[in-house]
Parts: sequence; C-alpha cells; structure tokens
Amino acid sequence: MSENLRNRISGTVLLAVALVWIVLVYQTIAPSPGTEAGPRAFPLFFGYVLAVLSLLLLFQSFRTPALDLENETHDSATVLPGGLTAVAMTIGSFVVYGMLLEPFGFIPSTAFVVAAILLFVLRVRSVLVIAGMSIGLSLGCYLVFGKLLGTYLPPGNIITIYF
Repeated sequence: MSENLRNRISGTVLLAVALVWIVLVYQTIAPSPGTEAGPRAFPLFFGYVLAVLSLLLLFQSFRTPALDLENETHDSATVLPGGLTAVAMTIGSFVVYGMLLEPFGFIPSTAFVVAAILLFVLRVRSVLVIAGMSIGLSLGCYLVFGKLLGTYLPPGNIITIYF
C-alpha cells in the first residue's frame, strides 16, 4: 500500500469522524443563552480542527507524487502487520479502561492500563519503568486534574483510593 493511499484512507476516516463529532456536538450540547462561547465551543473547535487537518492530509495525498513502488512494498510489508496489532491492542486497552473506571476508580484503573500498554503494546520489560510510569502518571493526573483543577474523577465502587 502506498503512502498516498494510506494518507487518503486516513484522511477520509478522520474527516468522517470529525463530521460525525460536529453533528453530535450540535445535537447533544445546547448553546448557552446570550453568549457565543458556551459549553459546546471547545468540542466544536476540536471537531473543526480535526476536519481541517484531515482535509489538509487528503489534499496533500493528491498533490505529492507517488514514490517508487519498490521501496513502498518493502516498507509496507514490514510495518503493516505489527502496526495493526498495536492499534488493535491500544483500542482494546481503552475499552478495558472504560470498563474498569466504574468499579475500581481512576487511580487503580489508570495505573493498570498504563502498565498493560507498556508491557503488551510497547513491549517495555523494565519493572522500574513500568511501575514508575503507571504509578506516576495515575497519581500525577489525579493531583493535577482532581486537586489542582477540581475536576471530578471516578472514585470507584470496589476500591476507593483518594487522599
């Protein structure tokens, strides 16, 4: 698969996601009365940015000439199978993360999923790196978002770890 074809497929999928995102924001988030910037300003902004960037990717894929086929087939054969596995495992870990948030809460779920991604997707084998990243990221996000910014983070039904 050539790089231009990959960019066209990626740009088309991202454009579809952006358009669905924009429509869903308009349908689900009501505008605040009397002001332009309300609760749906940032979600709409991100949808429009994604749409513009995906259109740029699409236009660039049609403007750049195709590279020689010999190099592309060699690169595609070595990158594609492992890349699809990593993408599938990452998406699966986000699904598992969503299912773990309610019963276990933010801190244990985040630590577990970060450790699983490091171990199985990124193939990190250092116990110190896995422990440091998973505990540091979960506690750091909790302190920044939960304490500093005052954002609600799920406490969990089975395990409640908040101080």
